[in-house]
Amino acid sequence: MGLFKKLVGDIAKTVGESLEEVSNEAKKSFQEAREEIKKNIQEAKLNQFNYDDDDDDDDDNWDYPLTKLSDNDDDIRIQLGTFKNGILTIDEGHTTLGEDALEGYKKIRKVVFPSTLREIDGCFFSEHGHEDYLEEVDFSKVHLLKEIPDCLFENCKRLQEINFPEGVEIIDSEVFDSCTNLRKITFPSTLKSLKSTTYECEKIEELDLSKVHLLKEIPDNFISGNCNIETLVIPVGVKMVGDGFASSKSIREVYVPYTVEEIGTLNDDEYAPDVYIYTNKLTDIESLCAYIKTLYVPEDLYIYYAELLKEVDDTEVRLRKMPADKLDFYGTPIPPLTEVAEEETQDTQEETMDIQKESEEIPTIQKSPGNLFSDGLEELINSAAASDELTDKMKEIILRRAVKEGEDPDEVEMVLEARFYEKHH
Repeated sequence: MGLFKKLVGDIAKTVGESLEEVSNEAKKSFQEAREEIKKNIQEAKLNQFNYDDDDDDDDDNWDYPLTKLSDNDDDIRIQLGTFKNGILTIDEGHTTLGEDALEGYKKIRKVVFPSTLREIDGCFFSEHGHEDYLEEVDFSKVHLLKEIPDCLFENCKRLQEINFPEGVEIIDSEVFDSCTNLRKITFPSTLKSLKSTTYECEKIEELDLSKVHLLKEIPDNFISGNCNIETLVIPVGVKMVGDGFASSKSIREVYVPYTVEEIGTLNDDEYAPDVYIYTNKLTDIESLCAYIKTLYVPEDLYIYYAELLKEVDDTEVRLRKMPADKLDFYGTPIPPLTEVAEEETQDTQEETMDIQKESEEIPTIQKSPGNLFSDGLEELINSAAASDELTDKMKEIILRRAVKEGEDPDEVEMVLEARFYEKHH
């Protein structure tokens, strides 16, 4: 009896082990079959996504997040977002968009960028031929992007408007070259460096620089020929303006703010826009005068520019006093032109108001013995030199008074800075 039980137990053990082996083998086969089916489904979706039928626009109507196999069959990569009716809405979470990010997409008309975007490759649109279809870009949610790379929108011939988001500090070269249907570009208040021009943007009508105040330089050939822009307002804060900065024959008016210290040629052709200049920091206007006929300046800068024009050879430029309705075009030069404006103390504000009030009065030129300048101008210089900070506002007020009295503004500024130095060192 004991021997029989042992035999039965041995048989049961053997059968049990065989069943376990069969079960494991079945599970393995089932897993392999499931992976194969999953792979086939993904490949079918990818093939359908990449299918491009010129006679049928149905491939522009996907309304689900697309998937794509990577080189590793076990790694499935989620696509950028949803794509429907030619509109690609990139999912939140994407921070970097490389040159191959749009691989596989067809006929993108519009791209909506996520708020998480920090970096984008200059070949984002061009690498896979999306220039021929792109009509609109939506940066409305973007605030972390600092730089627009070279050539980002180059040859996007259907693009009509670009509104760069706040936060962008650098716009590199050739960003919108040959955007032949572009009508308007809006620049952000955070812009510090601009290298792009409107090369072959034949239909552009407006460059909105109204929010810009940190930009220091306008590049050469900023507005190229054949544009439809009629007015160019150089923003306050710009110090240098390059050659050929307004070469379009359609331009009728150019405004130059009080911060500009150096300015190049207006254009390379004979046409005559009106130029309104508010700066007393220019010392050379020969290049500017090459192709203009009329130069408007505030009355208190008339003598200053009359002297500069005497140094320009063979010029026919007419110097005119600025019309009353143009005098406040840029408004009062406040706040200070710094990235972060510091609040002035109450004493400094009162001193500035007193100095400004005095400078606006019709000067009575009375010179006491021992003074370099008139008593009124000497009082202004000494008052400013005694203050804790010699601001641009104070300088401008004093130099305006100097011009009114026929003094050399460079000499007055040099004396002012010397006395300020003596008071504080």
